[in-house]
Amino acid sequence: MANELEALARRQLVRLQRHTPTRQLLAMLCLAGLLILGGYFLYQSLPRQHTLRIAGSEVVSNRHYLMHILQEEVLPAGVRLHIASASDANDTMARLSRGELDLALMQDADAERYPNIRHIATLPTEVLHVLARPPIKQLSELRNRQINLEPRGSEWREHAVQALEFAGLHSGRDYLEANLDEEALMVLPGNVLPDAVVIASFIPSALVEFLIRERGYTLLELPFPASAPHHLDWGQASQLPAFAYGAEPAMPPRNLLTVGSSLHLVGHDRIDARATRILLHTLYGPALAARLHLPFEEKHLTDSAGYPLAAGVEDFIKRNHPLISKENYDKFKSLGGMLFSLASALLVALKWFRGEPVIEEE
Repeated sequence: MANELEALARRQLVRLQRHTPTRQLLAMLCLAGLLILGGYFLYQSLPRQHTLRIAGSEVVSNRHYLMHILQEEVLPAGVRLHIASASDANDTMARLSRGELDLALMQDADAERYPNIRHIATLPTEVLHVLARPPIKQLSELRNRQINLEPRGSEWREHAVQALEFAGLHSGRDYLEANLDEEALMVLPGNVLPDAVVIASFIPSALVEFLIRERGYTLLELPFPASAPHHLDWGQASQLPAFAYGAEPAMPPRNLLTVGSSLHLVGHDRIDARATRILLHTLYGPALAARLHLPFEEKHLTDSAGYPLAAGVEDFIKRNHPLISKENYDKFKSLGGMLFSLASALLVALKWFRGEPVIEEE
């Protein structure tokens, strides 16, 4: 049966080859296909402009400043970054998963709830700053006081509540919670500000520096275990370095224990791989680190909170791999075999389209 089918196919090919108009039409179709394929690869190699929407943050926050600098740095490379308004963390993640946003900064991952989100990069750690008015010198003195946390709905507000509970302070029982945003903390008169303020930020923080210098707050220690319990697995033991916010007077006068959490840049799963590579080249390039004075360490690039890697991340990681390696040798070897086979097939096809006898009729 197989031999009969093969013989039938050979006869049909010979018949098609002898019919000049059909042979010419097939040649034109093949040529058009090759031109379209070549045009596609040429289009892929041309420089293009990408427009990405990233979920914004409070204007006076370090996150917003990071986005603003990133926006400036990626523009010459062909990425136009639009900072979009955003509300709470859950709404931001939902919009990102639906494709209404392209990028966002986040700490916690929920891959089951938001399956369309991908990990792009891990950024420097944000840490909690606990500031209090004199004469308050330690956390235990915050009982029956008013403590300002992040606005409700933010990731860090929930984390701050848990960290304070671990230290023995429960919201609504041991202290009165306020939820002024960072802009309000900067514009309100000092006499109406809360007794203590908890702020999550990179080090140093412009808002923390303002509250220390202009409003008289001091920094308190927030002990956190080196091995976090399960319900605090979002956190990691961190430190506020001595003199981070001034040498005279020293603030803080010594290293203070606190809790930090890694910040992640995530994106929608349809984000272009080339745009992802541009973002990573900028994030881990010298210009951004010099402008922000933050340690962007590429070794932590793939420390994902739980989302799979975005397209383009693997290519960025492999950009510095040696050209001569066993893996590349095997690839070149396979490519050589494929090119040889393709050349042979093209020669046979060319003879067929020219009407030369490639297949003899039986």
